[in-house]
Amino acid sequence: MSNTKSLQQHLAEQFHHYSTQELVVLNNDIVESYWGQSKSAFRSALLSALSRRGIDLSAIISKEDGITLIQRVAVKLEENRLIVV
Repeated sequence: MSNTKSLQQHLAEQFHHYSTQELVVLNNDIVESYWGQSKSAFRSALLSALSRRGIDLSAIISKEDGITLIQRVAVKLEENRLIVV
């Protein structure tokens, strides 16, 4: 039995130490480049870190017919909300 953390869990813990602006910049870097299979785990952890800080993610995350959709777009931070640029 392995005690190894998942990549997403590890990244989420590390992102706790990043500033909100650093997290926004990381999001923009991810959506503008190709990262391979680890990209989704990295971005999920990043968005979780932003959400835990109370950042409004509704501009990029929505639910349709019970399915969560996450837009792959660059954003900026305005008044504790992510805004699509």
